[in-house]
Amino acid sequence: MFKERVIFMGTPEIASVYLQSLIDSHFNIVAVYTQPPRKKGRGMQVQESSVQKLAQKHKIEVYCPVDLGFSAAQKELQDLHPDIIVVMGYGLLLPKFILQLPRFGCINIHVSLLPRWRGAAPIEHAILNGDKITGLTIFKLVEKLDAGPIIAKDSMAIDPHIEKNDLTTLLNSKGTKLLISTLPDLFNKNVELEIQKEDMATHASKITTEMRKLDFNQDALTVYNRIRAFAPQPSAWFVFNKERIKIIKAKLREGACEPSTIVNDQFHIGCNNGIICATIVQREGKKPMKIDEFLRGFDFAVGQKINA
Repeated sequence: MFKERVIFMGTPEIASVYLQSLIDSHFNIVAVYTQPPRKKGRGMQVQESSVQKLAQKHKIEVYCPVDLGFSAAQKELQDLHPDIIVVMGYGLLLPKFILQLPRFGCINIHVSLLPRWRGAAPIEHAILNGDKITGLTIFKLVEKLDAGPIIAKDSMAIDPHIEKNDLTTLLNSKGTKLLISTLPDLFNKNVELEIQKEDMATHASKITTEMRKLDFNQDALTVYNRIRAFAPQPSAWFVFNKERIKIIKAKLREGACEPSTIVNDQFHIGCNNGIICATIVQREGKKPMKIDEFLRGFDFAVGQKINA
């Protein structure tokens, strides 16, 4: 077991995967910080985060401050005497006092090769932009977003047909391994920090509803990448006959045809330099369905325009 005192900060379900890897590798986790329980689901019942549930299962002390800027919250954390703070999707900004508190600093796991795609949605933006390579970065947190010195990186090729959820799973599988191998090197001062090049930085802004809208006048590959970037949820969408329809899964086909036009009775849609062949779609107020089920009783005509 490692003697260094580790505090883990995280909230979403994926953060619990990283916490579990630290537990399995016998790191000395003295406390877990996570967002306070919130109302969720159909019944809007108050639910604890996945991270909190996991920590409680392993009898690790849990803290849920609403703001780390308060002196009481900072004193509480200081009294835990952390050697390092590991952050994964926590959801609260860490003030300068906390960033400077642990002797090994505060580190974050980011699912891109920084300084490319700093920000909230790096995986989506990598797919949207047709990146061929992505990866993970472990870096020291500073006050500026995702701009701290790099401790470790691991890269991987992006399959041109992979969807967001599958790429997320692959990256986080690599990420847990990278974290577990990096921490001992950090404790032993066996790392060489790499300063990020600001002129190489790009920003992965938070995803909006409008960003998920499909424009079939664009290049077919651009449309296909947009579908993959949001699959299976929240999904890319378009409007047809005043109804919003989501495309959850699709194939890309070569072919020359009129953009933003239905080209056959399978509801294949023409784009610039190619055709989008939806295989799983979702109509408003309905569950996702295969294209065959969608076509039964759906009124359209070959040659009809999309988004018209």
